[in-house]
Amino acid sequence: MRRSVKYGLYGAVLAGVLGGTLAWINVDKTVTLEVDGTSVRVHTVAGDVSQVLAGAGYRIGAHDLVAPGADAQVHDGSLIVLKRGRLLHLQIDGVERDIWVTDPTVSQAMADLGFPTADFTSVSRDQRLPLTPTDIDIRAPKQVTLVMAGKAQTLTTTDATVGEVLDDMGVALSAQNRITPAVGTAIAAGEKITVQRVTSGRISARTAIPFTVLQQPDATMSKGQVQVVTSGQPGTASVIYGVVYVDGVATGKTVLSSTVLTPPTTQIEKVGTAPVPPPVVIQVDPGSAQAIAQNMMLARGWGSDQFSCLVQMWDHESGWRVNAQNGSGAYGIPQALPGDKMAAFGADWQTNPATQIAWGLAYISGRYGTPCAAWSSWQANGWY
Repeated sequence: MRRSVKYGLYGAVLAGVLGGTLAWINVDKTVTLEVDGTSVRVHTVAGDVSQVLAGAGYRIGAHDLVAPGADAQVHDGSLIVLKRGRLLHLQIDGVERDIWVTDPTVSQAMADLGFPTADFTSVSRDQRLPLTPTDIDIRAPKQVTLVMAGKAQTLTTTDATVGEVLDDMGVALSAQNRITPAVGTAIAAGEKITVQRVTSGRISARTAIPFTVLQQPDATMSKGQVQVVTSGQPGTASVIYGVVYVDGVATGKTVLSSTVLTPPTTQIEKVGTAPVPPPVVIQVDPGSAQAIAQNMMLARGWGSDQFSCLVQMWDHESGWRVNAQNGSGAYGIPQALPGDKMAAFGADWQTNPATQIAWGLAYISGRYGTPCAAWSSWQANGWY
C-alpha cells in the first residue's frame, strides 16, 4: 500500500514538470528582426510585432515603416522589418523643402527622391542618415558662360555662387578686376559671368580753347546788323587726362590738369541798335535783271527787305550790268571772281543775267545766309 502511494506521488510530480515544459516550448519563439537593413535573431515570448519591437527597445514612430503591421501575430521564424523615418531639411537650388524618408543612407535617399548622382549634395552620399534631422543642400548642374579678356567659354557647374565658379576655374582675382554679376550672386541656369581687367593711366593732348565774343551796341547800325571789329582766335592748352582701360581698351577719361599755352583772343563785334527802317519798295521793270532777281528771291523765301539789301549791294558792285568787269577779273552782275565760276550755272554765264543772278544768290546764301547779312559785310569791308 505504501509503495503504491509513493509511485502515485512521483507520477503526479513528473506529469506537472513535463506539462510545464511543453507549455514553455509553445510560447517561446525565435524571430528575425531587421532594423534599417541590419538583421538580428531574437528570442521572444511576445504575441505581436509591436511587443517584439518594444521588447527589443524600439518604439514605432509616426514616420516609421514596419512589416508586417504592428498588430500582426508573430510565430517562430517570423521576419519583422523596421525602417525608421528620417527628416531631411532640403534646400533644392535655393528652395527649401522638408521630406521624411526611411532610407538609412544619403545615397539611397537621393536615389529614391529622384536626384541623380550628377547633382551636388552638401552631405556625402556615403554617409548614413541619423535619426535626427539632416540639412542637405542639393544643386543640379547648370550651364554658364564665362567671359574673360573678351573670350567666352561654356562650362557646366554645380557651384552655388559666381565666386565659387571662379575659384573652381582657378581665376585669380584682384582689385583691378570687375566681376559681373557680383561674386556673391547665386548661379542661375544660363548665367553669363564676365571678368574684366580694369586699369588706369594718363595721357596728354593739346586742345583748342574757344574764344569769347564781346558785343558792343552801336546806334549807327540797324538792329540785326553785326560788324566784326576784332576777329576772335582760339587759344591752345595742354591737358592731362586720367584714362580708364577695360581689358586694354580706353572707355573713359577725366581731365586731371590743364595748362594754357596760348590764350584765346576775344572777338569784338558791333551790334546795331537803331530801328530797322521800313523796307524800300523798289519798282522794277518786269523785264529787267532786278525783276529776275526779285522773282528768284521770292522763290527762295526771302522778302522785300532782303531785295532792298541786294539792290544796294549790286548797285555798288556792278550797277546790275551783265558785262561789268574790273581790273581784278571780277565779272558780271554779282562780280564773281573769277567770272568763269558762274559757268557751273550755265554756259551762257557771260551774257545771261539769269545765270549770273542764280550763281550770285547761291553764293550769298552759302556764305552769308541772306542778302542783308552780305550787305552788312560789304558796308564793313567794301566787298562781300
